[in-house]
Amino acid sequence: QISLAAETDMAILQDLIVSVRNLRAELKVEPREKVPAQIFAADSGVRSLMQQNQTAIERLANVGSLQFSETSLAKLPSTRSTARFDVHVVYEKKIDVAAERDRLKKELEKFDKEIASLNRQLNNTEFVAKAPAQVVDKMRKRHEELQVLRDKARSKLDELDGKQ
Repeated sequence: QISLAAETDMAILQDLIVSVRNLRAELKVEPREKVPAQIFAADSGVRSLMQQNQTAIERLANVGSLQFSETSLAKLPSTRSTARFDVHVVYEKKIDVAAERDRLKKELEKFDKEIASLNRQLNNTEFVAKAPAQVVDKMRKRHEELQVLRDKARSKLDELDGKQ
């Protein structure tokens, strides 16, 4: 005979594991990566249930470490709250600096080429004289926009290179 208390306990643990798995999916955490999680349970019975089953929770939810909080976690980002607990997955996505640097360099090259092309056209007095005014105007606006984009990409690249 299965006791109602045991069924309730299992439901709470399942709910916790599903919550952590859903948070991991939302945060796009790599499947092999174990991330830390924090749990807040106001009810001491729920808290001790989770502490007694900590190893199983860590394994099934693919959590590196489980910390218990004394205060509610509901206001933190990447948190799930239920009537019995709050669970917060601690995850900072690490960027691949080399890949990001390459992407920014390619972006800068693209901006530079387009700016150079626009400069050639806009500095050609014959073209500017013959082209419709709205075309020239559109090109000037695009030129300004590209310079802003290029400056942003340049400062991100400098940030990655530590030139702050």
